[in-house]
Amino acid sequence: MAYVRKTETLVSEILQKVREMSRKAQEPYSGKTLTDDSAEYQAIRNCIEDVSWKDAPQLRQQMPKDWLDGLKAKNIDLKIIAPESCPDSADVSIHLEQPNDGYFTLSPAHASAGHGYYGGNKGKMTLEEADFPPVLMAWFKGGKSNESLKKSIEDKFNKVESQLKSFMQQHASLNTAIKEMPEIEHYVPTEYIEKLHAVSPPRNKTAPRPEKTTVEELGIDRDALTSAAVAHQIASS
Repeated sequence: MAYVRKTETLVSEILQKVREMSRKAQEPYSGKTLTDDSAEYQAIRNCIEDVSWKDAPQLRQQMPKDWLDGLKAKNIDLKIIAPESCPDSADVSIHLEQPNDGYFTLSPAHASAGHGYYGGNKGKMTLEEADFPPVLMAWFKGGKSNESLKKSIEDKFNKVESQLKSFMQQHASLNTAIKEMPEIEHYVPTEYIEKLHAVSPPRNKTAPRPEKTTVEELGIDRDALTSAAVAHQIASS
């Protein structure tokens, strides 16, 4: 087995591989989860006008019809803020649209975000927990959003990256790092592993300098390292 000295390049490439694995593991969850045929989407569409006018509901009844016509929007760019009661959730952005020839009638604060895809104004709004229809709240609590799943994977790999960076700071070589924590091999680029396993010429043996065990000191979750690597392998298959 050859000696592979730790360098800044080696550490940088290990961390870069972690980021690439994170992106790959997130790919299956990149699609939309609030589709226009879902019960949650329908509930949002049914309540969004009332949410838009909630600060002055009486104004909607008092405005002349031609004024209201100028506040019509065929579609709305809607950002749904993840509820604080679901800390593992993430914000969700959707494109809300009325079917056929329908329009949303929005308050002046939300109806002038530019031209829509099918003519008319395009609305822009934010939906917060206080205005959630019950079915949407249940959806968040069920952890069903791809955004939430992606965030969970991203958080897992961010933790792996931070721990590996701290771990490698304690080692002078890849040899000692892998000897202490074999799980790290999942994140080491192939070229370094091949170099590590290459036959090295005989050399004078010197007493190795003892290095502290750092896995426990740094609180590294070895099972998490393995499970994150498995998530990447599943996404790659």
